[in-house]
Amino acid sequence: METKKENIIDKYLNTKKKKVIAGCVAGVLVIGCAGAVILNTSSSKELVLASDEVKAEFGQRVSTNIADYLDANKSGDVDKIIKDTKEKDNLKYVTVTNKDEQGNVVSKEEKDYPKVGNYTINFTYKKEKATVKVTVKDTIKPEIEAPESIDVIQYTDFSTFNFGELLKATDYSDVKDWKIDTSKVDVNTIGSYELKVSIQDKYKNKATKKLTVNVVEAPAVAEGEVAVTEVVTDENGNKKTVVTKKASSEVSKNDAVASTSPVSNKGTVNSSSSSSASKPTTNSGTSKPSGNNTSSSNSSNSSSSSSKGDEHKHNYNIPITKTVHHEAVTKVVHHDAVTRNETVTVTDKAAYDEPVYETHYVCKVCGYDAIKDGDAILMHSVDTGHSYTSKRVLVGTTHHDAVTHQETKTVVVTPAYDETVVVKQAYDETITTGYRCSCGAVK
Repeated sequence: METKKENIIDKYLNTKKKKVIAGCVAGVLVIGCAGAVILNTSSSKELVLASDEVKAEFGQRVSTNIADYLDANKSGDVDKIIKDTKEKDNLKYVTVTNKDEQGNVVSKEEKDYPKVGNYTINFTYKKEKATVKVTVKDTIKPEIEAPESIDVIQYTDFSTFNFGELLKATDYSDVKDWKIDTSKVDVNTIGSYELKVSIQDKYKNKATKKLTVNVVEAPAVAEGEVAVTEVVTDENGNKKTVVTKKASSEVSKNDAVASTSPVSNKGTVNSSSSSSASKPTTNSGTSKPSGNNTSSSNSSNSSSSSSKGDEHKHNYNIPITKTVHHEAVTKVVHHDAVTRNETVTVTDKAAYDEPVYETHYVCKVCGYDAIKDGDAILMHSVDTGHSYTSKRVLVGTTHHDAVTHQETKTVVVTPAYDETVVVKQAYDETITTGYRCSCGAVK
């Protein structure tokens, strides 16, 4: 009888059936068969994500920590899952090339935030797999730093003015050239005008800023000197313009030399951003999926793990931070007008020539002029039988010089103006708001 049963079992094993099934057919491994049913019905997932999608702004870190994605209420042993889950992704990170003043590459630095694009993060726990789709976009416009107002000399040609020296743009993406709208500025007439600058990054995020342009009178120059608008850096590191004069041999390529006659204004000019564009030195935070409830259940997960003999002790050594922006502290400083006294000559009466006349004896017939000699004209009359007369004759002029006096006149070199001075630069401060354990628990 035993031999017959063994033959039946071998028959089913040879047909590549599972041993458990063979046992069931044989009617001997009933308990094993029941066990097989139990195993088949206990296939609930342990690795359950709160969200399988992350949308990040360019410049943000993207978390690859399973603790930030895990749904603690629906998953299995959270502590064990966090400890044993393996992660693999195709994130491509930004590399920044640093160059010296000559344009030579001195170093390359890989940042901790990914490039714009679509990625996946794959988590594997035991035989379970979960995938998070990551989308990184750039939707934030560049940040512009510019003075509130600038002074330029009358007749300055904006098409050659180096606006890039005055402006600064900060953006995680590469930016294009500056666009300068000068249509409202009359550089040929002294006064204050509105000028608009704008810049756009490679993803078409555009930023604009308005500033005031003060067109001022050129300072008086001597021979060999020219009036220039110079860009300088003040003691606070801010760029501003200074109207001054220089020897022709000292003028640099960044100085705007004013013309002595009116110039045309095309309305819009471009200015290179190569020397005035920079990238933030740090990331703008960490992007995580919304709806994550991992942290809220960590305490219960930790306590339940102790009952299994694998107690987790929280180590809150990961700081949780946020960036707080502090605006610049400024004050307005009034600058009086810069003047000088000049001595000028004022004409009270112009110079002129006065005619001089004399009374002469003149023959009426032939015009003989005996001047004042009466005897001569009488003899001429007897000899010729001509009559004569006395008349006034122009004999010359008397010159009279102009009548003048000296006066002192006050000339304005630079008009009075108000300057906004930065007392304290704007800055970003990283503040620690709490601490997190590697399992995701926070305090």
